[in-house]
Amino acid sequence: MLILRPSRERDLDDLVSLAEKLDSMNLPSDRDFLRSRIETSLRSFAEGDCQNGIYVFVLEDSEAGRCVGTSAILAKHGVPGNPYYWFELSTEERRSDQLGKRFTHTKLQLRSSEDGPTEIGGLILEPDYRCHPQKWGKALSVVRFAYMSIHPERFQRQVIAEMLSPFEASGKNLLWEAFGAHFTGMPFRQADHLSARDKQFIADLFPRDPVYATLFPKRVQAVIGKPNDTAKAAVRILEKVGFHYLNHVDPFDGGPYYGAARDAISSVAERRELVLPGGEPEADCVFSDPSLALVSAEGPKGFRATVLAVDEDGAPRVPKTYREALGVTAGDRVNVTPLP
Repeated sequence: MLILRPSRERDLDDLVSLAEKLDSMNLPSDRDFLRSRIETSLRSFAEGDCQNGIYVFVLEDSEAGRCVGTSAILAKHGVPGNPYYWFELSTEERRSDQLGKRFTHTKLQLRSSEDGPTEIGGLILEPDYRCHPQKWGKALSVVRFAYMSIHPERFQRQVIAEMLSPFEASGKNLLWEAFGAHFTGMPFRQADHLSARDKQFIADLFPRDPVYATLFPKRVQAVIGKPNDTAKAAVRILEKVGFHYLNHVDPFDGGPYYGAARDAISSVAERRELVLPGGEPEADCVFSDPSLALVSAEGPKGFRATVLAVDEDGAPRVPKTYREALGVTAGDRVNVTPLP
């Protein structure tokens, strides 16, 4: 059985192992950082900090006895003293009648905000679970929106997601080599990990004037605003629930930012709260798309979620073993969120 739940201290080794497969700013392969993040996540679930809250979810395989996936929410990306930075993309057209030539240039302008949006990120699922009949990749994405829908007061009205851009090799990014490395004197991974703790060097060292992407080699221009191959499935899920490309990119790797109004995200708006019926629970489940939904509850065990089949009226079929895992019984309220 697989259950989604908040991360705990004993998950540290599993999160470190998962982070090694991604190593992004939201999920760096750094044991001390991840230990601190788990501690912050535990406080956030307990107290609901809307300024500094971080919510780390894990997907636990109870039979294997380990976490096989994770995703996260940063309640507010960009606060006083720790701004949110991005490159805003715009175009400028220049024409010469004398030469009979016209050019359209892409410009990158560094922007920042200390009153930023909610950010989702840190999603990784072990390869063996990616084609599972219970659609765990979708579940790891949707569980964040289901939780936002239950506790909207903890999150901002705008939600963003950053997608990694293509990398030529581990820690080697074309935009960084052509741009950021020249202004910071640091390799990509060092700068990326430092920015997770302190972003002051961005304000100190990055140019304040617009930068013309035309000055970069063609192969560098080609990756700006493009997700890498591993992120394309995540992009498709986000687009299905209402996200769109913002014409903003990460100032380090040029990865695209997608965004949506929180309450317009279909996985937020379509969550329903139902009372779990009495009677004898079903003995087992048949998992078949498209009759699958994320079923979540907050009971004695805290927040728990899993993927279950629903009937033609959208009511979940919750066998006894799943009721026990979710910590619910007949008469308790559960939340049902369709999978995209």
